Amino acid sequence: MTEVRRLAAEDSAAFYALARYAFHKPQSETRDRAFAGLYEHSAAWAIGSPLQSGLLGTHFTVDLSGVTYGMSGVGYVSSYPEASGHGGISAIMAEAFADMRAAGETLSYLAPFSSTFYRRFGYEGAFDQVTHTIAARDLPRVPRASAAVSVARVPFRAAIAAMAEVYGRSKAATRGGLRRADWWWLNMADHYPDREVAVAMLGDRPTGYVIYERDGETFRVHEEFHDDLDALLALGKFITAHRTAFATFVYTTGDPESLHDLLPDPAALTTSVRAYMMARIVDLEDFMTRYPYQVSDLAPVVFAVEDEFIPANAGLWQLAINDGQASFTRADAHAVPGLRLTIQQLVKVTFGVRALRDAYNLGLVDGDPFTIASVGDAFLAHQTQLYDYF
Repeated sequence: MTEVRRLAAEDSAAFYALARYAFHKPQSETRDRAFAGLYEHSAAWAIGSPLQSGLLGTHFTVDLSGVTYGMSGVGYVSSYPEASGHGGISAIMAEAFADMRAAGETLSYLAPFSSTFYRRFGYEGAFDQVTHTIAARDLPRVPRASAAVSVARVPFRAAIAAMAEVYGRSKAATRGGLRRADWWWLNMADHYPDREVAVAMLGDRPTGYVIYERDGETFRVHEEFHDDLDALLALGKFITAHRTAFATFVYTTGDPESLHDLLPDPAALTTSVRAYMMARIVDLEDFMTRYPYQVSDLAPVVFAVEDEFIPANAGLWQLAINDGQASFTRADAHAVPGLRLTIQQLVKVTFGVRALRDAYNLGLVDGDPFTIASVGDAFLAHQTQLYDYF
């Protein structure tokens, strides 16, 4: 196997050619610019000279209930067909995880082409994507919005400052979502050149926005954030004002909350949920030490964690919480674990995908019932949400 190497700025063109071939993507001015921005803010690893396989790990920060973690967003996992199936990606992943840990990137997210494939590397489904579809004729009547709130269409780039302000105040963005840097907003503008923006304003203060796309006879809402009900109603009025020009309205979101109860006829709305992105705990000690626990006290509990791909995470760990201060340290080799689980199952219970009690009842984790009950109360009860793609 050829040695894994960390790529440099001068390797950008070769990596871009590999990615375009692997994903069968043509060149365009906006796509070229989006990739250049992504590469500049990423680490890249590859094998082969010339390149045979590679991937990017983009440097992000995520917010999990007020705790920020460094996160490597893995993408452009690519191989030329003649290099596929020779273990190149496995070798690259091992090197990438070591570099992520050294760089303080505690977590990693990715969009899988195959969840089964990426579970081999310790990733697990952490985010769902919900799509609501309704015919224009069935759109509900939106109550009158406050006259003090106005809505204006604004070019994407010109709207970034307003969108960043509203997004930064949203609780939904703190459920494992990105803390979007300025460069990422600009990258979104290049990556999605057909998307448009409308901003709700209260005087000179932005209070909401919607990112949408006019796609044939379909009006697509890709993102909507608001500070309050007045902003939501104003944006709702703006969206439904398009009902005469479009046959179908589609709203895609990371929020799993049902909207059926808001409609006169709930059957008019079709809602589908699909697995979206996966997460991986890269540095278990840091993640669990700073995790936003939901209890202020927890008697010491020994975890037996299985992680086949990052040995530094595996083994016996002790979690204790005293007056809101958590410690997560290596346990004595002879300690008796009260809880046994894989790194993938730990992602699910800490990201709110499945309660620890439910995982235990389904045979996904092992432990004694008392420990399961007490530790389960310490983890987030709501599922994480993600509003970005990379």
